[in-house]
Parts: sequence; C-alpha cells; structure tokens
Amino acid sequence: MDGGSSRLNSALMSGDPDRQVDALIELIKLGDGSAIADILPLVESGDVAVRSEAARAIGFLGAAQDSVVGPVLLRMLSDSDEMVRNEAAESLGLVRYSPAVGVLVDLLRADPSWLVRASVAEALGSYPGHGAAALVECVRDTDEYGAVRRYAIDSLGRRGELTRSEISALTEEFGRDEEIGPKVRIVAYRMGDQSQLAEISREAAQMDQEDSARLLNDIEYLLSPPVPPTLSEDSARIKSILDVVAMRWPLSERHVRNIRDKPAEVIADRSLRQLGRRFATAHAATASGDMSSPSTLSMTTRPTQIERSTRSVNASASPHGR
Repeated sequence: MDGGSSRLNSALMSGDPDRQVDALIELIKLGDGSAIADILPLVESGDVAVRSEAARAIGFLGAAQDSVVGPVLLRMLSDSDEMVRNEAAESLGLVRYSPAVGVLVDLLRADPSWLVRASVAEALGSYPGHGAAALVECVRDTDEYGAVRRYAIDSLGRRGELTRSEISALTEEFGRDEEIGPKVRIVAYRMGDQSQLAEISREAAQMDQEDSARLLNDIEYLLSPPVPPTLSEDSARIKSILDVVAMRWPLSERHVRNIRDKPAEVIADRSLRQLGRRFATAHAATASGDMSSPSTLSMTTRPTQIERSTRSVNASASPHGR
C-alpha cells in the first residue's frame, strides 16, 4: 500500500468524522474503487455527514461492484436523515442496482423530503423500462415541488421512452407551466420537435434571473446523450437564445460564453459532453448569482446534479424550489 493510500485508510478508520469526510472526498477525486471495502463500514457511522459522504463515495466508486454496494445503498434509503437518503438515491442512479427500482418508485411519491424525491426522480432516469408511469404521474402533479417535477421530465427524456405523441401531449398540457414549462420544451426539442426553440426563445426574453439560469443549465443538458438530431443545424438559433440571456442578465455572461463560443460541430460532439457538464457545474452558481453554491466548490459533482448543487443548501426554501 503506498503512502497516500495508507494515509487515507488510516483516516477512514480513525473514528474522527472530520478526517473521515475529508478522506472520502479525496478518494472520490482519486477515483479509487479499491477503497470500497474500507468505505462500506462507514455507512453505520453515528455521524450524518460521514454516512451521507460514504453513500456519495459508494456511488462514484462502486458502480463496478453493484451486487456488493447495491444492497447497502438500498438500506440507506431508509435512513432517518434526508441527506443520507438523498445521497443514497443519487448513488443508485450511478450504480444501477435493479432490485432497487421498486423502492425508488415508491419513494418518488412517499418520501417526506422533496429533496430526496427529486434525487429519486433523477435516479429513475438510469432504469429504463421501469417506473415510467410513476414519473409521468409526478410530472402531472401540480402540487409537487417544481424541482421534483423537472427531474421527472428530465429522466423521461433521458430514457428515450416517451413517444412523439406522449411528449406532444405533455408539451400541450405543461408547456406554459410556470414550474416545468421550459424543461418540458427542452425535452420535446431533444426528441426532434424543432418548433420548441421558437417558444423557448420567446420565453427567454421574459424570464427572471433564476429561471434564466435554469434555462442555461437545460441547454447544457442538450450536450448529454441522446444528443438532439438537429443540434448542429439549430446552433445559430440556440446561440441567439444564449445572447438574449447574457444581455438581460450580465452575471450569466461567463456561463453563456462557455456554451456560445463552441462551434456547431463541437456542440454536437458527444465526446466533449463531459466538458460541457464541467462548465455547467462550475458556473451554475455564477449564472444564478449565488457564489456560495456548492457547485463552485468541486468538479466531482455528478454530471446531472446541476440544479441540485444549489437545492441541497435550500432544502427549506419555497415549496416549488424556485
């Protein structure tokens, strides 16, 4: 065992929560999957921060050991603390442990924390063929928190299971919805409905700063698979939308520039989507004017965690996550 690994292992076994959390964060950065055996005992810690960071580390490092870590994460969905359950749900989106699907579907509607429900909605995007009806029901529930509904429609789009008529129906029903309208239109565009760009452009000229920041994140989302078939063709129109946002909200200029300056062939290049995710994560706080956001602190944030990078510190904010 080299000196660095020995030091981190010693920290994990120290019983000191601060040292354990720091070691877990460092292991995530190193991508050291061999540390899973040393991380698993920490899920029994009496310290909430240690348990939640252990759950997060298991997601990043344990995907190749799903039969080992899956049951552990499944148990953590019953933890008394919402942040532990939240991290466990997120990690199950990375580990893709199929026996967890039924529990995730139930928690989408039953967990008392909207933060957890939003993470569950996102995680279900990794389990195509399961839970589609529950996700659609969530999207249609106007009493549900806006963030949860947005992750639900996002997952339906990523799974690629909606038919053209189904997404058209959702767009017709919720395209003007204050909470999820832009996200529904982005998903419809991803599925080939180019007409949605005109609506998005019109709405961008009227959005407040928070909604504009969310729209930028949604446009970044288009960099991840499945890439819209007309993305290169529509690059000029997309850039015009970005220009409108930058003109109206100068704090968003840096985020906008990182998208706008990419040529069409780069925007459509899936091999560079990780770069797009890194930009989105690093600049989401700048775009929203919140420089205290965790999204500015670490490049190890999950690729699809753009919006949740701020929601975890605002879990007690308005019921619609706005």
